[in-house]
Amino acid sequence: MAEVHVLEEAQRPFYTTRSLAQRLSVNEKTVRRLLNSGEIASYYIGTARRIDPDDVDSYLARRRNDRRAA
Repeated sequence: MAEVHVLEEAQRPFYTTRSLAQRLSVNEKTVRRLLNSGEIASYYIGTARRIDPDDVDSYLARRRNDRRAA
């Protein structure tokens, strides 16, 4: 019988500043401000800045919780 490998979780690609701005429907300048302030973590790979989708999900969850507490 053939062996079947199941991926536990499909790996999502990292965002660029532009692709994250499109996802959030905001300007790239807004995304850069969030990255520079540390509100959303980012990584440099060479000179390219990349954003992990899990970090974006965490940021959005915190924002949702912040709005409920206000």
